Amino acid sequence: MIEKLIVKNFVIIEDITIDFSEGMTVITGETGAGKSLIIDTINLLLGERADNDMIRDGKDSASIIGIFSNSDKIGSLLEKYDIKKKDNLEIERIISNSKNQIKINGVSVTLQILKSFSKLLADIHIQNDTMRLFNPDNYLDLVDPKNDNKFDNLLNAYTKALYDYNNSMKVYETVLKGQKETLEKLEFLEYEHQELDALDLYPNIDKELEDEISKLENFDKISSNLNQAYNNLESNEFSPLDLIYDAAKSLDKISNYDEKYALFKEKLMDTYYISSEIKDEISREINSLDYDEEELNMKQERLNDINKAKEKYKKSVEELIEYNKKISLDIEMVNNYDELLKEKKEEVINSHKILEKSALALHEYRLKLAKKMEDSIIKELRDLDLNNTDFKIIINNFDTLDPFNKIPYTDKGVDSADFMVSFNKGESLKSLHKVASGGEASRIMLAFKSFFAEKTDVGVMIFDEIDTGVSGITAKKIADKMYEISKKLQVICITHLPQVAARGEHHKFIYKEEINDRTYTKVIELTYDKRVEEIATMLSGDRLSLYAIEHAKELLNNI
Repeated sequence: MIEKLIVKNFVIIEDITIDFSEGMTVITGETGAGKSLIIDTINLLLGERADNDMIRDGKDSASIIGIFSNSDKIGSLLEKYDIKKKDNLEIERIISNSKNQIKINGVSVTLQILKSFSKLLADIHIQNDTMRLFNPDNYLDLVDPKNDNKFDNLLNAYTKALYDYNNSMKVYETVLKGQKETLEKLEFLEYEHQELDALDLYPNIDKELEDEISKLENFDKISSNLNQAYNNLESNEFSPLDLIYDAAKSLDKISNYDEKYALFKEKLMDTYYISSEIKDEISREINSLDYDEEELNMKQERLNDINKAKEKYKKSVEELIEYNKKISLDIEMVNNYDELLKEKKEEVINSHKILEKSALALHEYRLKLAKKMEDSIIKELRDLDLNNTDFKIIINNFDTLDPFNKIPYTDKGVDSADFMVSFNKGESLKSLHKVASGGEASRIMLAFKSFFAEKTDVGVMIFDEIDTGVSGITAKKIADKMYEISKKLQVICITHLPQVAARGEHHKFIYKEEINDRTYTKVIELTYDKRVEEIATMLSGDRLSLYAIEHAKELLNNI
């Protein structure tokens, strides 16, 4: 849940702090006072993009701080992003003309990281969200569950099958259209293939040749210095190895008198053995030295040919090797086209069988989800004074018989969804987006929100005038439904309806003040008496009547 909101220099808000509590909080106030600005600030805390126009005139920056309660899943995210866990989760957005900042518990984060937290914090319904019910493209997203391991496994299996199928189709289509193009350039490809094959390339051959040529070009210098090194180690008169050996023996004779003499002796013997080994290696190297001018010329010529190929094709040795493999496949595609096409066609058919099976499993599970959802939504609609409403979710799947038709397969499967509804007895079911009025759509959206409240990870659900277009007993039913949701998670509701305002356990009033020709948004928590006045005003308008006051008290006392 959100516990505190601190806003400074945001549009017409100069400095406000709002404390929130569990349960249902209603926010009322005159039009233009800044109620929707409160939603905008919370949206920014959840990852909406900031705009410099949000900064209050005359100020350099705006800041929004939200304090949220923690949960185990939030703790896991903090650990994932190496952010220190505190008693509460603090999110800060700073909007300035120079640089915008996002901080979580004092640590700067990206917008993407912030959005990963927002999925665990709040669900905000703004007035335009109800219009999603009039767009069938959104229906499948509403049906698919957010925390269902079986569904996730089925979708993952489908996603992998789709990836494999798309790859096999890509290769098949390349082979299918590539034969004609390849036939036209076969002669040129064969020439390039022979040219590259003749180079007998392997990774780093150019570097190896450079090293070998360098050794041959410096043969005299290498030979002279190797011999000098060997002679220094193997002198007929005073061999340094013999002297080291004799020194070690002398120390061995006195090693009983001091441990460090034994240590000196061991180190000298190690030096002796290592030096002897190096001397033998140098000897073998000297014996293996063989200057061959013909070999030098041959290697220089080969390196020159490789460098010419690198320059001609504008590729490294490794890239030339891969390019030669591609040429070989292109040539094979021409010479063995029928066989290759048959092989790739069979791969498409086999991958399609797996994809079709996984798509069907996903479809059948969605049918079960849709049925459960239908029953729950109908129950919620009954609670919202839509007693005669019949609601059905249709899950259609596209024809998947043709393995070479990619069109039915999307990243969500082969399904589409439609919401069918009848608001009156005796009327046939019709697509929701064609028949629902504004008030009906608002109640259906609230029914969906109530359904998802059972399954969501968020701690707060926020409604911005979801009660638009309703009145009377229906307004009371909507108020009761939001209150019911608030038993499961925190609810914050902006409303113009007195029935909804009276149902809240906490009541915030937002108003504007003009001081020295500047407008300021203010927020106060209403006492019981002030709530009576506000609800009475909502009932009767600016002029309070005794009847409105009594009616307001009745609404508050009959909750």
